Amino acid sequence: MHNILVTGSKGFIGQNLIKKLQQDSQNTVLEFTRGNTLLELEALVLQSDFIYHIAGEVRPKSSDAEFKSSNVTLTQNLVNILERNGKKTPILLVSTIHAKLLKSEYGKSKRESELLVEKYAKKHGAECFIYRLPHVFGEGCKANYNSVVSTWIYNTIKGLEVNVFDTSIEMQYVYVQDIVNDFISILEVGNRELYINPQNVYETTLGELVEYLGEFKNNIENGQYAIKNNEFKEKLFQTYKDYWRKINAK
Repeated sequence: MHNILVTGSKGFIGQNLIKKLQQDSQNTVLEFTRGNTLLELEALVLQSDFIYHIAGEVRPKSSDAEFKSSNVTLTQNLVNILERNGKKTPILLVSTIHAKLLKSEYGKSKRESELLVEKYAKKHGAECFIYRLPHVFGEGCKANYNSVVSTWIYNTIKGLEVNVFDTSIEMQYVYVQDIVNDFISILEVGNRELYINPQNVYETTLGELVEYLGEFKNNIENGQYAIKNNEFKEKLFQTYKDYWRKINAK
């Protein structure tokens, strides 16, 4: 039996992870959201055998103070609770490739969070994992939030303009279900490395992305439409269909 705490449980990655965790009856999932207090966090942490620390501020327009509070301070509070109670609970921290670049307050705050978990792991011998993710797409991501893919899918389906300033810009994407599977494998078998890169990373350009979405729009109702030998395109189409069903169900 595992008591598994998921911070940021109502977010895009958190919701997908929880669905997967709940498929195993041996797992008891504990949830922490923005609406919970520090006292509630402590109670949840003390019950936990494993912590997926996904919560954090990701919106580009957030203030420096919001990045600091949601990313650094929350991680510090989490570590403080564990240390104060003499616990060595494993933590999987969801971070970002921006933590290596340090060109934004978001990246800087995530790097600070990484260092807090790294220090906790080394000081107490706790088994911790830091996942640095590129851009994530998949079912359940909000449009007009912080994802180009979800916003452009929404605009394409609704017949709204998709603005692309440079079609040659190269991007790296990971599919949320692949990430969730990676996270589950860490829970089950562990990993020797502190810093981990996702296994399946897809490289594309903004121009190619727009081309695919236009093709999906023209073929969504065609029962003969099939994609072969292109994993990224297949997973992107699965995401597109999920949005299309939800938008047309309203």
